[in-house]
Amino acid sequence: MGTAASYPRSVTGASRSLRWSPRVYYRLFFAGVALLAVLALAASPAPAQVELTVHPSMAKGPADAPVTIIEFSDYQ
Repeated sequence: MGTAASYPRSVTGASRSLRWSPRVYYRLFFAGVALLAVLALAASPAPAQVELTVHPSMAKGPADAPVTIIEFSDYQ
């Protein structure tokens, strides 16, 4: 008699994740992809718009030109 168990003992927590079905892994994968997509769309910056005033002495060429090039420089 003694202290021996009368039922078979098995370890039931060492490899718990190995018993998950592939469906669980697919759900976790697609949930992660969806989360990354939401974060990427939410973090996209809005295009910057700057209001500039240009004095006529600061420009060359016609005022109604189809393209305007603005140069920012710092003279030090």
